[in-house]
Amino acid sequence: MPASNWDFHLPTRVRFGWGRAAEAAEALRAQGATRVFVMAGRSYLKHQGGAEALAARLAPAAVTLFAETEENPSIATVDTAARLCAQSGAQAVLAIGGGSVLDAAKVVALLQKNEGSVRDYLDGVRKITAKGLFTVAVPTTSGTGSEVTPFSVITNPEKQSKPAIACPENFPDLAIVDPELTLTMPQPVAASTGLDALTQVIEGFWSTRATDISRALAFRAIVTIWRNLERACQDKDHDAVAAMASASCIGGVQMAMVGNTAIHPLSYPITLDHGVRHGFACALFLPAFLRFNAPVLDSAFADLLGVLGFSRAEAFADALEALMQRLGAPTRLGAVGVTEAMLPAIAARGIGRSTPANPRPVEAAEIVTICRGIL
Repeated sequence: MPASNWDFHLPTRVRFGWGRAAEAAEALRAQGATRVFVMAGRSYLKHQGGAEALAARLAPAAVTLFAETEENPSIATVDTAARLCAQSGAQAVLAIGGGSVLDAAKVVALLQKNEGSVRDYLDGVRKITAKGLFTVAVPTTSGTGSEVTPFSVITNPEKQSKPAIACPENFPDLAIVDPELTLTMPQPVAASTGLDALTQVIEGFWSTRATDISRALAFRAIVTIWRNLERACQDKDHDAVAAMASASCIGGVQMAMVGNTAIHPLSYPITLDHGVRHGFACALFLPAFLRFNAPVLDSAFADLLGVLGFSRAEAFADALEALMQRLGAPTRLGAVGVTEAMLPAIAARGIGRSTPANPRPVEAAEIVTICRGIL
């Protein structure tokens, strides 16, 4: 059941709507930013006229562009971008891209006011003490909701892990969610990010940390994604695309309150070791955890199932697997290279800070059993 006591505060202002990405320039000017550090995804630049067009849209501000953020951004990438940002004398950060770009850019903004490497903060050697530069986050995918969360997941290749920065100072100041920017996503990216969004909101709905308001948000997002994901991915239906952008943002808001549960940390070894897209890696475990958690899910989840058109969690899990197959997402661990011998290590590495929020307690032994069932 939702907690009886809860707080809610979203420090990020949100602007949503078609064509609203153009408002980023005005927002930066309103802050008096004459030098802007822009972290942009390569796909965005490709489809929006390149670096020169971007600089023209932000004129008369001087623009320093960083477009080298990889999927699952590394410590080295974030530190490099932070140094370039400092050298540029930027007064604000503009992030335009998918979840990886937004996650990295938020930390780059933080590091302008907090000394050291991002590694120091991931390892707990230092603590964030100051708000970073003014940050505008403009997502080009409908997935992580990073534009409205205090989370940045950064990859540590040496430890083969994906720890996160998670602090109130990491919220962007302004999020501009423009569905038009998501139209150019290739189908696999749209499918992966959409399944990531769906996994996050289902985890948020059943989380032991859920509150009345977070569950209300998660409920709305789950229903919206379920009704629109396939049309948005396969047909680029404009109404479905807009619905997905909205649901992703709503999902980010609820995640900012409660975080994830057992699925997200379990997905990290699959992404790091087997090169599986983050959203696909998460979705791989979603039907199995629906079945595992079913005995302890409460009446609120039964209400959700009813709205979705299912009488039992098992039927929803079956429908999820069918949707994943239609979207080209893997549904078995064996299909991405996982073997029986790997399961104990995956289970050990896949237990994270959010695992205890799963509605049914799960330890390494249960995780191995769950994984064995989807080999």
